[in-house]
Amino acid sequence: MPESSGMKNRSPRFPFIPLEEAVDILRKLAAFQSDPEKPLRRPEMLKALDYASFHGAAVKTIGALRAYDLLVKQDDGVVISDTGHKILAAKSHDDRREHLQRAALSPLMFRMLWRRARHCTQAELATLLQERDFTEQGAVRASKIYRKNDEFAALHSIEVEPDLPERGRRKAGPDPAKKRANRAAKKRAQQAKRDRPLINPNSLSMPLSTGRAVVPTGITEDEFNTLMQTLRAWKGQLVKSA
Repeated sequence: MPESSGMKNRSPRFPFIPLEEAVDILRKLAAFQSDPEKPLRRPEMLKALDYASFHGAAVKTIGALRAYDLLVKQDDGVVISDTGHKILAAKSHDDRREHLQRAALSPLMFRMLWRRARHCTQAELATLLQERDFTEQGAVRASKIYRKNDEFAALHSIEVEPDLPERGRRKAGPDPAKKRANRAAKKRAQQAKRDRPLINPNSLSMPLSTGRAVVPTGITEDEFNTLMQTLRAWKGQLVKSA
């Protein structure tokens, strides 16, 4: 669910809670559910999570579980998703890591951070998010949640992005021409930002057809040799076939 600061300033959507907390809540819902095939409706969810009414924290919590693809909407309720069932059924954290990583990257905002800024510090992530229309409060909260998810699901260990649907995009409003113009202007602004050096000044950036490759400066000779050997080893995954 989105974070807001007052009525005028509002950040783009991101999960309200970290993934680890969302998985704990999922376990409570699963334990409360007598029939896994039957959707959980609002009264049942409120009782399972000990909420008084379905607004505020309750809405944000269920929204976060849906954003992580742990719950999916069905009829007038929700059911545990395939990813959610696999996480709950895993015998160890190592067994569930792959499914946790899919859940952690399901929110489009967190997927963007993993794609473009996963090696940045939390402060750099917050700065990047503020450049993408987040409020200061929202940027700090979202960057903290992303970092917690990184530690919990080991996002830094992923070499190839999981195949996930590009879902959650907003529908066009009542004025399509204005929407298209706004999107074009935003795209030009984003392109200008991409053409600028990245947040970290102690790095070199090389433009590629799919983005930019960033390498920190000041590395040792051994680190440089390791980097080159790793790139050669990854050639099959990095280079597309003709």
